[in-house]
Amino acid sequence: MSNIIILSRDNINRLLSRNNAGVLNQMIDLMGETFEKFTAGHLDSKLALKAQSPQRISVHMDSHQALFMPSRLDQTTSLKIVSVPTKEGKSGLPATIVVLDKEEGSVEAVMNADALTAIRTAAGSGLATRYYANPSAKNLVVFGAGAQGRSHIDMMVAVRPTIERIAIWNRGEERKNQLIQELRSIYPKKEIISANEDLENEVKQADIVCTCTNATDPVLFGRWLKSGVHLNCVGSYRKDMHEVDAETIKKAQLIAVDSVEACSEEAGELIKSSRSEDWLEIGNVTYKKIKFEQDRDKITLFKSVGISVQDSAISGLILKLAKENEIGKIVPF
Repeated sequence: MSNIIILSRDNINRLLSRNNAGVLNQMIDLMGETFEKFTAGHLDSKLALKAQSPQRISVHMDSHQALFMPSRLDQTTSLKIVSVPTKEGKSGLPATIVVLDKEEGSVEAVMNADALTAIRTAAGSGLATRYYANPSAKNLVVFGAGAQGRSHIDMMVAVRPTIERIAIWNRGEERKNQLIQELRSIYPKKEIISANEDLENEVKQADIVCTCTNATDPVLFGRWLKSGVHLNCVGSYRKDMHEVDAETIKKAQLIAVDSVEACSEEAGELIKSSRSEDWLEIGNVTYKKIKFEQDRDKITLFKSVGISVQDSAISGLILKLAKENEIGKIVPF
């Protein structure tokens, strides 16, 4: 008989230090290593087995689209299941990660992945921000007040502690106002406001913009962007979804992506308004030692649709921490 470790949402939150800049930067480092291994695996057949990320499979339900994402990174093999709402009135992204025992091949752990998905995605954006955003960035605008928006705010502050003003846009007032109040207590020295009342002006002042919505029509427009702004766009994951307009894509002088292959299939904005041969897969920055000369007048954009090796990376880390701290429930199976 084998045992399975069950990690609940509360267990995961205990293991995540969401406002600790040191821990968050370690997660950014982890995503940097993950992206490098992912890219290397595509370019070197000897490394391919170390970072496996097959295209995800989807199943349509009455109110959700269920996504199944298997992957392997180093010694961690996992399967993430995410349910994306397809009906009005449904919110949230219920997610679970199953981790396999590397020796036996059986299930070793089952963990709530709601927070993990947001954290690993935001850590990818944090890596791009570390590379390309103004080192003295002061103004941040975030579209979306859900888990992704919140995690992006924490990551942006961790990688650019110079940020002084955070403006949040969200369609729903209640969730936006709740997040603003929560952040004001966590970051008392920063100005945290609603962007809904004067969105265009807030974006025009922004040094960093993060779009974390499920919008099918653009919410961010290129005519609003100032020179030198860095964009992290993570919300869209289908060809028909467009968080930003065509002008935004065309004004970007550098487009970095988590995966050229995945974005060619799923990144609606990029597919419509740019060519994949002009994108930089972010793992190449370290794998091929590609440098991008920082020019404060250039607009840079990072597009992420999420690659499953990120889930193996974060779940492997969480499982290690859970064992070390004896957190979680052990169930005979």
